[in-house]
Order: sequence, then C-alpha cells, then structure tokens
Amino acid sequence: MTPKNHMIPKNHLTPKNHLTMKNRTTPKNRTTALAAATALTALTLLSLAACGGGGRTDTGGDDPSPLPSPTSTKQVISEKNLGYMWPLTVDRGTAECRAGDQAVFTVPDGTTYALNERARKAGYDDIAPVRATGEGGDKVSLGVLLSRTMKLCGTT
Repeated sequence: MTPKNHMIPKNHLTPKNHLTMKNRTTPKNRTTALAAATALTALTLLSLAACGGGGRTDTGGDDPSPLPSPTSTKQVISEKNLGYMWPLTVDRGTAECRAGDQAVFTVPDGTTYALNERARKAGYDDIAPVRATGEGGDKVSLGVLLSRTMKLCGTT
C-alpha cells in the first residue's frame, strides 16, 4: 500500500515515460521484423533479376548447347551455343583468331567483323551492324563471344 502522503503523480505512468507492450522488443517482434526484412530483400533481388542482365530474351528459352573444345583457330558458333547471351542479330557464324590476337567473326553472308580493337586496327569492320540490342536499348555485351574467340588464340 502506498502511504497517503506519498502519492504517485498521474503523469508518471504515461506511455511517454514507460515502454508499453507494443513498443517492447520481444522474440515475436524480432521474428516479425526479420521476416519482413527477408521478404523485402527477396523482392528487391527478384526485381533486379527481372530487369535482365543485358542479354536477349527472344532466344526461345532453350538451354545452351555446349561448344566442343576448339581444335584450331576457327570455330563455328551459334545462338544455340550461347543462349540468351548471344549478342548478334544473325543466328550463327565463325569465330576466328587471326594473326596478332585479332578476334573476328564471319557471318553467314561472308562478311567478317572485328570483335576486338586489334582486329579493328587491322582494317576489319566493326561488328555494330549485326550486334543485338537488349530490352533496355543497350547493345548486348560481346563479352562471352569475345572470350570464346580469344580461347581460339590460346589467350583466356
């Protein structure tokens, strides 16, 4: 019992001065916060994945067919080998390493294009006329095709 001369002021137990049940950190509140943060992270990652990675989406959804190990400085390569990473508007051609690590690509009509600066400096036309455009309007990266071609040079 509280002595009569020792009264507790009314405003002493207001929510401003004490934690209320809804503000306390409890295991249930922590679990709920963790679940919300996990869901937000998953949604963010899903949104980023939906934006694409610069590849094409019109390749039919087939899994890429592996390329055989190169046996020379030339190799026929197609859209089926790179799947959505295929960077060109033609569906196939021949990747080749020429003298001095010049990476070139010959399309079905016989035109040979430069894949790297060394080939451009040697006089080959830039590959821009047959380079695909991704969903965002940017050109699809030549990275995978160039990397495969440089392996033909013995350079990784």
